[in-house]
Amino acid sequence: MPTTPIDTTVVPEYFGRFPVKLHSEEPKIARGSAAALKKFQCFAKDSRSHSVGPYGDAYAICYPDGDVERVQLSAEIIEALWMYDDVIEALPHDVASKEHGMVKQLLGHTHTNGKGLAEGAMTNVFRDVGARMTVLDPKGAPYVLGTLKQYLTEYDGSSRTFDTLEEYLSFRTLNVGFRIMASFMQWTLNVYLTSDETELCSAFYTAAGRVMAITNDYFSWRMEKREATDRVRNAIPVVMKQYAMSESDATLFVKGVLVDAEQKTARLGKALKGSSENIRRYVEGMEYLLGGSGFWSATCPRYNDVPSPATM
Repeated sequence: MPTTPIDTTVVPEYFGRFPVKLHSEEPKIARGSAAALKKFQCFAKDSRSHSVGPYGDAYAICYPDGDVERVQLSAEIIEALWMYDDVIEALPHDVASKEHGMVKQLLGHTHTNGKGLAEGAMTNVFRDVGARMTVLDPKGAPYVLGTLKQYLTEYDGSSRTFDTLEEYLSFRTLNVGFRIMASFMQWTLNVYLTSDETELCSAFYTAAGRVMAITNDYFSWRMEKREATDRVRNAIPVVMKQYAMSESDATLFVKGVLVDAEQKTARLGKALKGSSENIRRYVEGMEYLLGGSGFWSATCPRYNDVPSPATM
């Protein structure tokens, strides 16, 4: 299907090396994201979009070559999960863990008549996720649903703070939701790796997760530092503490770490592309996911329409 390349050079704030393009059915995909936002505004009227951007819907940029029906549903599911996390992050860690347990139960419903939780509860937004994915792809849906449950478990795995950047990034790569985004990338492209291919691509996968984690932290810090939460979820304050740096110096430090992480990921991906057609499609899908995630983060209102200290 035709896609539209995006000229990232027109955005000075974007310095990523991965390609970026827009899905040909972006308006339809954006309706999936909008449906999730509408559902959550019933529970939290100040919910802010995780997908709106000046160059198109985030999921149409992250999954530009995916099957349109799958990308649209992916947009609705992921957007709902991120907005749900916005609410959950304001809760104490033990309460958040219980809420995530309820969502994991709902994700296990692969038929449309799943019951068991109180009607009207915010978690019911996820009641039919399993069934809708299974209708589109009975074979691939269990893989993605398993990844969603794993994310919710890992997200709850720690309420601690971190003393070093490496220690933090080992945690953040899991917590940032990379596995979710990567599994949906595979689902939208219908690209699944064998056990041997998974092992072959493991270093690339780990490096890509690091890129997404640092990308999110770098671009979201201006917004996140104004939020109230008992759980540190950003590399910049970790670097400030570890190296006794100012905020501006720590931000520049993290930017350098991101550039290095992208370089390593690109090098590993290049070496893999000749392995097989399946792996080539997987690597290229991941590169567009990383490029789309970075470009959207550099341009989206969510992270960038934040008053600077000088204008407040």
